[in-house]
Amino acid sequence: MRFKVLTAVGALAVAGAVVAAQERPRREGRPDRAALQAELGLSAEQAAQLKKLRNEGRKQAIRQHADLRIARLELAELMEAPTVDERAVAAKVKVISDLQGAALKARTDERLAMRRLLSPEQREKMKELRQGNRRDRGPRPERARRHLHPATGEAPPPPGPGGPGAEGDDGPAVSEQAR
Repeated sequence: MRFKVLTAVGALAVAGAVVAAQERPRREGRPDRAALQAELGLSAEQAAQLKKLRNEGRKQAIRQHADLRIARLELAELMEAPTVDERAVAAKVKVISDLQGAALKARTDERLAMRRLLSPEQREKMKELRQGNRRDRGPRPERARRHLHPATGEAPPPPGPGGPGAEGDDGPAVSEQAR
């Protein structure tokens, strides 16, 4: 009986995911490719080259993202070890830094390659379209807002002297025994 219920729940979850994926609308603020091609006046060859660049860039980004996640996981493992090997940690931080730099370079190279495919008029039109899309979406939320106190709307104090637990702080008191 239990197996039948789990099977039914699993089937419903898969079916729901398939329906959601099929019904998922295009991301807001992004015109469809055919409209963009027409608006920019791209030739069929330009459109094909841009599509190829985008696809190759996406593949590379997926690989780089996976490598970066693995390196961060390995760094976490190093940091959680009973005895931390500081040289290994420093080496892993360097690997992560290099991966981030390589990803930035790849994105920049891809944008430059796309830029070379467009005429000056098409680049200007693309710039106008991007600015229009940004205006249509409204202001971009600041990343810091994620960390604001829900009741006061203020940023939390910095850790360390003057931060949580400091003298005069109205936060939770730390007993002398716990220190």
